[in-house]
Amino acid sequence: MSKTHAYVEHRPKASNKTAETTHHVVIVNGEEKHTTNTQEEAADWAIAKGYAVHVARERHLQDRDQPAHWRVY
Repeated sequence: MSKTHAYVEHRPKASNKTAETTHHVVIVNGEEKHTTNTQEEAADWAIAKGYAVHVARERHLQDRDQPAHWRVY
């Protein structure tokens, strides 16, 4: 059985590359499951829940349909 994939994204989403990140969320099956202050905390939470975790390579590339935008944590 394969693991469900979780994606760690920053918030707020913005096209402005100078916008500051206020928090990070864990997305599973298109639904926000958890919110944390840091990317590391979000990824560690998802790993503890048994998800295969992916984090964005670049902050403003968050298209979950594009595998090249993500790296395994």
